[in-house]
Amino acid sequence: GRVRGIRLHLGGRDLELRANAVVLATGGLGQLFERTTNPQGVCGNGVGMALRAGATVVDMEFVQFHPTAFDLPHVSPDPLATEALRGRGAVLLDNRGRRFMVGLHSRAELAPRDVVARAVYRSVRKTGNAYLDATEALGSAFPDHFPTVFRLAQAHGIDPRREPIPVAPAAHYHMGGVAVDGRGRSSLPGLWAVGEVASTGLHGANRLAGNSLLEVAVYAPIVAKNIRMALGDGVAANLPEAPESRAAATRAAPGWLRSIMYTHAGLVRDAAGLTQALGQVGRWQPMNDGEANMKAAAQAVLVAATQRRESRGCHYRRDYPSSDDAQEQRRFLTLEETETFGATATRPAEERIPTHI
Repeated sequence: GRVRGIRLHLGGRDLELRANAVVLATGGLGQLFERTTNPQGVCGNGVGMALRAGATVVDMEFVQFHPTAFDLPHVSPDPLATEALRGRGAVLLDNRGRRFMVGLHSRAELAPRDVVARAVYRSVRKTGNAYLDATEALGSAFPDHFPTVFRLAQAHGIDPRREPIPVAPAAHYHMGGVAVDGRGRSSLPGLWAVGEVASTGLHGANRLAGNSLLEVAVYAPIVAKNIRMALGDGVAANLPEAPESRAAATRAAPGWLRSIMYTHAGLVRDAAGLTQALGQVGRWQPMNDGEANMKAAAQAVLVAATQRRESRGCHYRRDYPSSDDAQEQRRFLTLEETETFGATATRPAEERIPTHI
């Protein structure tokens, strides 16, 4: 009924740390998707742990995709081609050199992030590629104005002064996560969450760039203060000695899972794809706790996306392309609810008919 500590594997040893307060600050779940800007290991482990411990999650369907990550084979995380490039006049081209944002939105390349991301995604699916071209807008001045992007491009054999950068949308920020109140407390006593693993409601259905600073500058001090108020001073744990390890003990999400999530729970979703993904993820038999955490997080995203039969913010359903005022509410889920819904949704239609009818 409450969190009493953590069990972890560190330096080749299994450790158990008892604590009256545990804070999750594990980041998002971008690495559950085939393309992501998130670092290796950010596979939704925090959300998965919280779900498996009995906590409630919320807004799991809202995964924001950055429209212009570098489209590079066998590179993860995907480097970013900042949106400021489009602000300085860079344009998006398809494989035939056509500006596909013109006529699609009145602001063309400066349309809202989710609109641009879906357009880039469609271009990649339809023509095989999409490109961000700054050769006319910046040309030789590119390294002076965008030195970081220029160095990234050069490292991968691209000269953005003379050629366009291949781009594709990548999972960038998760607005959902562990449901917390105004003090960072989860539904499970003893467990707090802060940062991208938490869902505070601050970001709505489509976070604005820079809003994640609220998690660091506002919510982190709130969480610390609340723990002090709840437990008093002197709450530091007596940690057992463990070998120092600078190697990230992270497990990557399986390639098949990342492909399924990007294809069916990515920028454009529909009932058929989500149901297919639920069935495939539901049949997965995790081999360890890390995989069990990933499965729980992925299922929660798929269930929430299936249940929200409308398009809102960064959640887009091609079979429900409009917003529905009746669904303008947050969706809370537990592990039991995700597993039950997933099992029901993937049964043959005739099996879903109640026996009393």
